Amino acid sequence: MANNLNIPERTLAQVSESTNSINIIGGVDGRLSAYQPLVVRITDHVDDDNGEADDATLMALFVSSRHGEPWKKDANVLVHKVIKADADPVANPTDTDVSVLFPNYDYSTFE
Repeated sequence: MANNLNIPERTLAQVSESTNSINIIGGVDGRLSAYQPLVVRITDHVDDDNGEADDATLMALFVSSRHGEPWKKDANVLVHKVIKADADPVANPTDTDVSVLFPNYDYSTFE
């Protein structure tokens, strides 16, 4: 369900994929520069209330501080679960209780 807070929404598979528009500079809902922080709602995370459209505290919100940095869920996390996304996040999905997610970038290309 779309939210009324203008927070971009993606599934775990979409956020895991480095080529998804949320992970591309200048992409739809993406960053305008490599250093722009970004917030995204993960709609299939266990902490997300899929029916919620107005209350951000009931959404699974993840923050990435800049391009190439992981997506982090810092609110209401008792145990951190860190995952680097598989090359094929659709065939090998990311756990729905992840708290730190590294998209499947080729990190050797980052400076």
